[in-house]
Amino acid sequence: MQYVVSEEGLSVVEEYNASLTRKVIFIILLVIAIFAVLCLSASMGGRPVDVWSIPGIMWDHMMGATYEPGTSEWWDDYVIVEVRLPRIVISCVAGAILAICGAAVQSLMNNPLASPYTLGISSGAGFGATLAIILGFSLMSNVGVYGITINAFIFGLMPVVVVLMISKMVRLTHVTLILIGVAISQFFGSLTTLVYLGADEGSIQAAYLWEIGSMVNVEWRDLYLMAFMLVVGGILLYAASWKFNVLTLGEDSAKTMGVDADRFRILAMCLLALMTMSVVSFVGIIGFIGLIAPHVVRSVIGSDNRFVLPASLVAGALLLLCADSAARLLTTDLLPVGTVIALIGSPVFIYLIVRRNAQFKGAW
Repeated sequence: MQYVVSEEGLSVVEEYNASLTRKVIFIILLVIAIFAVLCLSASMGGRPVDVWSIPGIMWDHMMGATYEPGTSEWWDDYVIVEVRLPRIVISCVAGAILAICGAAVQSLMNNPLASPYTLGISSGAGFGATLAIILGFSLMSNVGVYGITINAFIFGLMPVVVVLMISKMVRLTHVTLILIGVAISQFFGSLTTLVYLGADEGSIQAAYLWEIGSMVNVEWRDLYLMAFMLVVGGILLYAASWKFNVLTLGEDSAKTMGVDADRFRILAMCLLALMTMSVVSFVGIIGFIGLIAPHVVRSVIGSDNRFVLPASLVAGALLLLCADSAARLLTTDLLPVGTVIALIGSPVFIYLIVRRNAQFKGAW
């Protein structure tokens, strides 16, 4: 049997292949950009290191190279691997998690303004951290770095518990989830304000700096949970990318294609909450990454989540790494990365909204 393909069919296939190639090239370019910024960021600091020598230093370290303590090579290896790389790598991993979670939430809610913090996760985490910093109250640890981390993680998951309880009583559409998130955010925000009352100036400053996000004082041991959640969560989200595509078509289309939208939303939000909290618990609340990165990606490669999810992951890593590098370059670690992201993200997001509305005549 012979199959005859029309010219129209050939053009469609060629167009699809060209689109696929463009998407892959875009992701590859983002990965290359990450490596370039990584090397540049690793070369910056009190001890300048030639940017072209950074790949060699990292490679030699992975190969087990050792140097005599006190030599120039020993200092370069120590500064790059033990001082600068933890912050750089954690910036990449944190940005990747926030961005892929943002892309998933926006498809899940069918809302371009949704973010990883939509359910009030950030407000819950902020309240938990504030309790530990100002009142010295920790749920499962002595007060300190890990007391703050554990408090933030547990209180950040409380909104998810509330959503699970409510889901047994009412049908949770994407609109209902957003409204619940607003209510939870206001509730924990009010509790945080009450804790602030009567606190000393130093404690308030420490709590505020945590809430706006910072990469200062992160270590390799802070990476383990985030890296685990990125790998496991990323694989699960990508495996369900076709379901996210179906949800963007509406409730009726999802039901027709055999997707239980309500159940899938609940399960996905639980996973996204765990992924988000693995970041927030260690570096604080960093906004805009999960909002901007998916929008930038969709403006370049379209809305197919099979490509949007991995591309957002890489774009988020690049965005947060660039912001943290800018913070280090401008203020020698004193400027929180959350502030830099907000300064960059606000005008960029406004531009993306205006551009998209002009392109689609106000329709998302």
